[in-house]
Amino acid sequence: MLTLSRIRTGFGWLLTTFAWISSAVAFCVMVLVVANVVSRYGFNMPIAGTLELTEGALPLIIFLSLAITQYHGGHIRVTLITDRAPESIARALTIFALLAGALLFGWATWAGWLSAEKSFAIGEMKRGSIRYPVWPIKYAVSAGMALLTVQFLIDALWVASGRQLPHELPEDA
Repeated sequence: MLTLSRIRTGFGWLLTTFAWISSAVAFCVMVLVVANVVSRYGFNMPIAGTLELTEGALPLIIFLSLAITQYHGGHIRVTLITDRAPESIARALTIFALLAGALLFGWATWAGWLSAEKSFAIGEMKRGSIRYPVWPIKYAVSAGMALLTVQFLIDALWVASGRQLPHELPEDA
């Protein structure tokens, strides 16, 4: 039990690192967009590649923060059935849902990795006012989905061990 708690906490630190990376990318996009607006409307000189760089950054912002959102219980959950079911059935349904999420995102990780490998092999580039390789973004998306897959598995083990996820514990009044 203590080992699973340490694994969850340690993995949480890794997820926090990726969340900081995601936040830094979001901040850079914000600065780039503001600079582009000022440059475009203030000096009639837009910054080349703003659209392309923003398009490339959005998957990083989203996928590198998916797992930390699961870690903190921030994803939308529909609890219509589990709220009304006996505790043992609710626990089994929760474990099933977490394992289904792990299976789905495990498959998506694998498919994303294959796409990244192909993109790397052919030297796929984003075309527009600037060119840049697409494969690093695809690898990052795959990594983000892999992190979410592992978090789903950790959460499933956590619930299977008889514990409530930290975000499901009742708040002190």
